[in-house]
Amino acid sequence: MGDSVVHALDNVDLDIERGEFVAITGASGSGKSTIMHLFGCLDRPSAGTIVFNGRDVSDISDRELASIRNKQIGFVFQTFSLINRTTALDNVGTPLFYARRSNSRGPARAALERVSLANRAHHRSNELSGGERQRVAIARAIVNDPLLVLADEPTGNLDSRTGEQIMAIFRSLNEQGVTIVLVTHEQEVAVQAGRIVQMRDGKIVADGPGEQARGGTVPATNIKETPSAAPVARPRGIAPAPATTATPAFSPRMARGATRALALGIVAPCLAVVSAVAGGLIRQQKQGLSLNEMPPTPFLIMAGFATLTLLLAIVFGIIAIFTGRAALKRVHNEPGAWRGTGRARAGRLLGWLGILLPFLIPALRALI
Repeated sequence: MGDSVVHALDNVDLDIERGEFVAITGASGSGKSTIMHLFGCLDRPSAGTIVFNGRDVSDISDRELASIRNKQIGFVFQTFSLINRTTALDNVGTPLFYARRSNSRGPARAALERVSLANRAHHRSNELSGGERQRVAIARAIVNDPLLVLADEPTGNLDSRTGEQIMAIFRSLNEQGVTIVLVTHEQEVAVQAGRIVQMRDGKIVADGPGEQARGGTVPATNIKETPSAAPVARPRGIAPAPATTATPAFSPRMARGATRALALGIVAPCLAVVSAVAGGLIRQQKQGLSLNEMPPTPFLIMAGFATLTLLLAIVFGIIAIFTGRAALKRVHNEPGAWRGTGRARAGRLLGWLGILLPFLIPALRALI
């Protein structure tokens, strides 16, 4: 700013573990918004590093940052930031639309159920109360099952009773394993978190447990800036957040499409075998009867059935291959704990088997 240099964040070194509920407090200009923008991959640091889920995101491409924001981070804003002309269900499904998910209604409805608002799914946002709009915003933040939810003054525009209801939802989500970082200037809101980080003039001046201490062991977000000469001040009587070895209350996610790939992969070779059996019966009939003696209608039905099952085996095999490939690609590109890779690989293998069997069986029969 002219000849002066403003350190929005200065000598910040902060680890947030997966499964924690952290409140960041401080006066205006203390650096709360800046640190939230860095957590959310909205800004890049001028020095130091940001590590998200074990990956340095300080200097990756804008496209990669956008993918991380869309799929792994949920945002809740003080002003709700809803689209007024659409329903609550469509607002919640917006991140799925940008993620190019073909099915957005089901996950969006499930997210609304998690915040007890499924009965208002088809109401437009201007038909909802302030508390209901904030619950829609929370549902939108969690619809992609993110690793981290960032909330910027989520109770700032709400009355105290509605604010307590919103905080109860955040506590419930945290108990389900969602990592939550909340920025607030209200002390009565901050003490409901498991850990309170207090900022002043771009520095962390206090870091201690809230009334309900929680923790985890797997780093979800880590910000490290280049050390400066001045040490970080820590007021007396406030101890650092205690380390814990408790296992976070979350389970690995099932890779989307893995089960479908396995099911299609199982069906494909079965159809190929049925087609081969039908073709064998046709050959036996042709060998036992002359062309004039062969009944035309049963022969055509059997031939059509054999051809149809052959085509279905090939189509199902192709779909199984591409579905399994997409599931494995999703696991590779999106960090986190995943289940279903074995199903996806098995589905791809069985898909290839369903495609090749119709050609292998006649070849083996000729050799025999």
